[in-house]
Amino acid sequence: MAEAKEAYISILEKKLAELTGIEVDQIKKNQFANAADEAVAIREMASYVEGIVVQQAGVAQAGTVSPQIAQMFAHINAELGEERGAHALPPLKYDFNALEPHISGMIMEIHHTKHHQGYINNLIAATKKLVEAEAANDVSAMNALLPAIKFNGGGHLNHTIFWTNMAPDAGGEPQGAVAQAIDESFGSFQSFKDKFSAASVGVKGSGWGWLGYCPNQNKLEIATCQNQDPLQITHGLVPLLGLDVWEHAYYLQYKNLRADYVKAFFNVINWENVNERYENARKNAGH
Repeated sequence: MAEAKEAYISILEKKLAELTGIEVDQIKKNQFANAADEAVAIREMASYVEGIVVQQAGVAQAGTVSPQIAQMFAHINAELGEERGAHALPPLKYDFNALEPHISGMIMEIHHTKHHQGYINNLIAATKKLVEAEAANDVSAMNALLPAIKFNGGGHLNHTIFWTNMAPDAGGEPQGAVAQAIDESFGSFQSFKDKFSAASVGVKGSGWGWLGYCPNQNKLEIATCQNQDPLQITHGLVPLLGLDVWEHAYYLQYKNLRADYVKAFFNVINWENVNERYENARKNAGH
């Protein structure tokens, strides 16, 4: 098994070199550099959590706890059924290499087992510190934990949705109720595709492109979020389809050509999952 995997990687590396004219060792260096950027962000957030000092009961200052803390855990619970602090890496419903040639197995394996797991580890650590702050009634410490809870909780939530939004032998045009909603909201599927692609490619730095459902207006909207900010807290939209445009998600395969990665993403969209999310969102909104 190990020898077969190494042989496969070797073939992939040679093909990449032929297609790009760039030696894979250099591509790997670039990929690792970009992956390191997120790894650094994850480590920095872990250090930030560790550095928060909870005051003893009676010393801590009272105040108002940000409602976004509870909202973040509520959204995670709704998606994964996880209670606060009991977070785990959700298994993929397909093999790492099942999305090839559109998204490489190497990218999927690193992305799922390293980056997503890093967010989960930090979220658990932040939750433990939150429990400590709540026991001491230290509102200042609770609110100081909000950036860590949003960043890591958002990373956990966003990636969980992302994995389910993709499937092998998928893509094409949507079917069902969401297809009609896309036509009503954007005029046509092609119009949606163009607008979603432009928004995702245009994200400054790291972030996400989203198709979301607006419960108040009962329509679909396209939005973007920076870093790991969750869509529902940021824009009030229920997430239906998310695209990770952090460079680690595509650099090994597409280098700095984010537009090519976004184009390839449409070949793996699990429209059945998106439609199911849409129907559930409308039902929960009473429409």
